[in-house]
Amino acid sequence: MELQQLRLFLAAAESESFTRGAKRAFVSQPALSASIAKLEGELGVKLFTRNKRNVVLTPAGRTLFERATRIVDECNRARDELKNHDQQRMLRLGVINTLSIANVARLIEPYRRENLRLRLQVFDASNDEMEQLARKGRIDLAFTVLSGRSASRHSFIHSKSLFTEPYMVAMAAHHHLSESPSLTLSDLESEPFVSRSHCEYRLMLQELMRSAGTRLNVAYVTNQDDRALSLVQQGVGIAIVPAHYDAPNVVKRPLTELSAQRSIGFEWADSDNQEEIDRFIDFASTVRWPDK
Repeated sequence: MELQQLRLFLAAAESESFTRGAKRAFVSQPALSASIAKLEGELGVKLFTRNKRNVVLTPAGRTLFERATRIVDECNRARDELKNHDQQRMLRLGVINTLSIANVARLIEPYRRENLRLRLQVFDASNDEMEQLARKGRIDLAFTVLSGRSASRHSFIHSKSLFTEPYMVAMAAHHHLSESPSLTLSDLESEPFVSRSHCEYRLMLQELMRSAGTRLNVAYVTNQDDRALSLVQQGVGIAIVPAHYDAPNVVKRPLTELSAQRSIGFEWADSDNQEEIDRFIDFASTVRWPDK
């Protein structure tokens, strides 16, 4: 078992794809596949199960993942301490507060592990706060909602999309509407509604309701997504959320009149820290996002 084999194994496991793993590790896909096949042969176990969309760790693979992570972390730490003994790398990332923590973590935690000498600062922010952080020079890069706003944001001149997603109606699994494959605005009118006050869809939804001559029965207003999902779980009401939001015993259904999608990605300006920005964006393209 060699260190490079473990690096390639972790790249495939974390990105849930041999193709994305190879891109992350800067090798060809056949080379990564051959390395993992050799590792499986040496260990005498299957490490992955494969399907059309992604690869998933087997129980043996999960066991190796824990140990390989510690081994590679220590090697990375030793390398970086010796290679960059007198250097301090820095990247300041703004994250829109309507992204679930699971999507944020799947990006920043593996990146930190591979860049142990990097000081990565992460700031949660709303749309307006993100602009203020950029204008004051407090962030290098924004992980945010893209909707052609870069042109109107004076602090950002570049953008790159990572994934797109629709908005969905979330409800408790036992809710009487959960049996319907899709919902209409009239279905929502009499239902207690949990409003996410910080979400960018609110004005769009309000205009849609006005056009249809209907009103939402707002029962609870919150600016915390985990609280909104908990309220939905408990049956307090229904909510409209980005499609990637998930929680136990919560189901999501499309709203026929709401066809808008949001695009999630990066916005940034020209910077002296462009090398770190480029490195982080390249890494993000190897992550398995919701629509991949």
